[in-house]
Amino acid sequence: MALTFQDVIMKLHTFWAAQGCVIWQPYNIQVGAGTNNPATLLRVLGPEPWRVAYVEPSIRPDDGRYAENPNRMQMFYQYQVILKPEPGNPQELYLKSLEALGLNPREQDIRFVEDNWESPVLGAWGLGWEVWLNGQEITQFTYFQQAGGLSLEPVSVEITYGIERIVLALQGKDAVWDIEITDGLTYGDVFKQGEIEHCRYYFEIADVDGLRQVYNTYEREYQRALEAGAVLPAYDYVLKCSHLFNVLDTRGAIGVTERAHYFRRMREMTLHVAKAYRHQREELGFPWLSRQTSWLVKVDDEQRTFQTIPEPVQTPQHFLLEIGVEELPPSDLSDVLSQLRTLVPETLGNLRLNYDRVQVYGTPRRLVVMIENLAPFQTQEMVEVKGPPADRAFDAEGNPTKAAEGFAKKYGITPAELTRRQVGDGEYVFANVALESQPTTEVWTVALPELVGSLRFVKSMRWNDSGVSFSRPIRWFVALYGDQVLPFTYADVYSDRITRGIRPYGSQPIEVQNPTDYVTKLAQEGILLDPIERREKIWVDANALAATVNGYIAEDEGLLNEVTNLVERPTAILGSFDEAYLELPREVLVTVMRKHQRYFAVEDKQGNLLPYFVVIHNGDDQYVENVRRGNEHVLIARYADAKFFYESDRSQPLEAYLPRLDTLTFEEHLGSMLAKNNRVRDLIRPFAELLNAADDIIPIAERAAALAKADLATQMVIEFTSLQGVMGRIYALHSGEQPEVADAILQHWLPRSADDALPAGAAGVILALADRLDSLVGLFAVGIMPTASADPFALRRAALGVIQILLDQNLELDLREAIDLVAHYQPVSVSNESKRAVLEFIIGRFRVYLEDSIYPHDVIEAVLAAQGHNPVRSIAGLAELYKWTQQENWEAILDSYARCARIVREQPDYELHPDKFTENAEKELFEAYMRAKQNLHPLMNNVDRFLAVFTTLVPYITGFFEEVMVMAEDQAVRQNRLSLLQHIVALARNYADLSKLQGF
Repeated sequence: MALTFQDVIMKLHTFWAAQGCVIWQPYNIQVGAGTNNPATLLRVLGPEPWRVAYVEPSIRPDDGRYAENPNRMQMFYQYQVILKPEPGNPQELYLKSLEALGLNPREQDIRFVEDNWESPVLGAWGLGWEVWLNGQEITQFTYFQQAGGLSLEPVSVEITYGIERIVLALQGKDAVWDIEITDGLTYGDVFKQGEIEHCRYYFEIADVDGLRQVYNTYEREYQRALEAGAVLPAYDYVLKCSHLFNVLDTRGAIGVTERAHYFRRMREMTLHVAKAYRHQREELGFPWLSRQTSWLVKVDDEQRTFQTIPEPVQTPQHFLLEIGVEELPPSDLSDVLSQLRTLVPETLGNLRLNYDRVQVYGTPRRLVVMIENLAPFQTQEMVEVKGPPADRAFDAEGNPTKAAEGFAKKYGITPAELTRRQVGDGEYVFANVALESQPTTEVWTVALPELVGSLRFVKSMRWNDSGVSFSRPIRWFVALYGDQVLPFTYADVYSDRITRGIRPYGSQPIEVQNPTDYVTKLAQEGILLDPIERREKIWVDANALAATVNGYIAEDEGLLNEVTNLVERPTAILGSFDEAYLELPREVLVTVMRKHQRYFAVEDKQGNLLPYFVVIHNGDDQYVENVRRGNEHVLIARYADAKFFYESDRSQPLEAYLPRLDTLTFEEHLGSMLAKNNRVRDLIRPFAELLNAADDIIPIAERAAALAKADLATQMVIEFTSLQGVMGRIYALHSGEQPEVADAILQHWLPRSADDALPAGAAGVILALADRLDSLVGLFAVGIMPTASADPFALRRAALGVIQILLDQNLELDLREAIDLVAHYQPVSVSNESKRAVLEFIIGRFRVYLEDSIYPHDVIEAVLAAQGHNPVRSIAGLAELYKWTQQENWEAILDSYARCARIVREQPDYELHPDKFTENAEKELFEAYMRAKQNLHPLMNNVDRFLAVFTTLVPYITGFFEEVMVMAEDQAVRQNRLSLLQHIVALARNYADLSKLQGF
């Protein structure tokens, strides 16, 4: 019989109490998550050990659905565990806790899927996973890195169980209201009425003005308590303020500026309390540090026994390095394998170690380097060592001095063997020295921790006292040279010959004798080390299952690569769902399968979805029915949610959602999403005129702009953010909008990624460009620009999107004019400096875009310097200039221009007085210049035309420099001649900066 809700709590209490946890109680103030309880947020601060476990009712008013949704409520229950410091095996402890609930990892599909956590208001963040049970998220597992704005020393492990979700899985229920609290008493019996009433209060009844006053009162009490040194009461008022903010937000009473203001206040309160609490514990001398409790991590002395470096061998041996880790994020796995493929050969080369082949493999839990026939010793190498100056090494008669004798002795040679060579302005002596050949067992052992430490990740975490950062915790090393262990330590982990089996089988220790034995034993475990092999198996098996229902797997490289990096032993399983759900939009169904569940959708020959999916299980095929049933249940529940959202959203026209955009922040200084939406709407007509758009397109684009962001306030997009625009189009059509308007709403979000489709309709193009430029200009104006590590508003993608759209539509747009226009509509002042920065940023992204083109770097730089503000014209200019650079006479053309440009480069601008020319050569050059100028249209930036015209000047330029002294002694004559050259150089100004070209 399945456990009840109450049984689950009791068993978790029992399990974690046995691990030395204090069984805490729910806090007596509403909190949004178990993290907010002071048993977590405050107790993780400072060096004192702490283990705690407790149930926490989590209150999130905005999630309330009047008990109409089967799985979403304003109040739900979390089970919170804190392990401080991390015990070395927190994942294993967690999995044992699931076994205590009757969930055997061998019989289920339990996954650790990347999910990093951050709360700016709490000044807290951490890296970790969401834990899946047969496709259902049941736990958040996080290595806390910071809380209250303070770095955590030591790092704490936070495990947050979703109790309702676990019980739903155990009892096989479809709705939380149906799960049993105890025998004969359901969750709905106990909580449903309260859920409805709280929703009514939060959405309809709460007094906004009164709650604002209460908030201010609580904030004053927080300050009073903190100033008096009453830290915990002060924190109580922080929690009260946080809950009141959530209620006010749910009532739609928090505007954009207010939201930022409230967030700042709550963050500052939390940070002050955190610092005060840590200081308070420090003043007490951190008393728990001296207690001998089971909270402290015990060191296994046998594991810490460090072996000595083995004796050298005389023949080449195979080498194995395995870095055992907790589950790596899929993108990190791909990236680190790429790093190893480069770093390992480089390191071996630097160490002068010969080998036959390096192979690099990896799974979520292990990074593997195999080296075939690694030489037993370094190769010998002669190097030249620089010594003292020759005049100090030898006297006037050529006899060696003490300096020469000492230098020679240092390297084991005689002074007579020293050589002399000129270096720069002086002569030095050199010694030719044979580098000593060290055994591989020594030099490679020393290099291994350095190799591991050189690996880099986008986001790294600490987990133990070593202070080392890695993508996820390192738990073991295998380092074998032949049958010998190469002993090293890194991150307090010692190398050995013990690997670990697959996670569902309990990660059993496996002793490995040598690299060949390693491959054999992991194959026996069913682990596919090679990502290419795993990928192929997944693809073949998934298609084979789809074929059994006359279906096909739609190609999806991104999903295939991600799933490949989520499993070690892939087993494909075919699942199904009710055909009735096929009435939902295809995009919704695929998004749920792909983005949320990592399932492969099954289609028929015509590309229509079938009511099937393929999930890739990490394990064998013994318990596939459990896994299939669980994943089907999860998918159906998600589709039920999606159906609820879809029907609810369509109960009113899309336009009705616009007012809610006023509660969604775009940026504090730039206003709400509604303000942005309206700003872009107002931009459409002048922007369309800038693009010379047809008159009949403008009303369509304006209507689409008016509704462009409305779907952001719908339940479907709030739940599935990647459907923004997609649902806008669907809901617009349902609301009776013109198809062209609906299409433009979707298209204005395109492209969403580098390989995405581009807007095709004229209205969508106008809206997409206006929206992106509004973001770029506004955000740059308030000082928000991408950095090397952060681009929260995706401005790089926005700039690239502008380039791609203009090129795809062959639209000649002067970005300088467009930026000026957009700046006029911003709610903040946009300086000329900001405008220039936006233009340079877009041109910079254009430059990156062109890196994969056929054009050389210097040609790209030359054209972008003059025409980067007009991408379409730049592309034409690139083709034209590149063609000219391939001509036989190009060197003469460029040299003629360069002679003019170089001589005037450092000169101020001079006035030109043609009547003062005296030499025939300068008169002829001036006349040729005038003919050239007349043949160039200032508004036609045609590089071809410019160079054809400039070529006519070449013989006159040559004659000018041969017959005329440019830098004449007479100042007026000199300046007039320089002015002529300046005018000639200026002819290129609108076409290309030829000084950027190779050979200039």
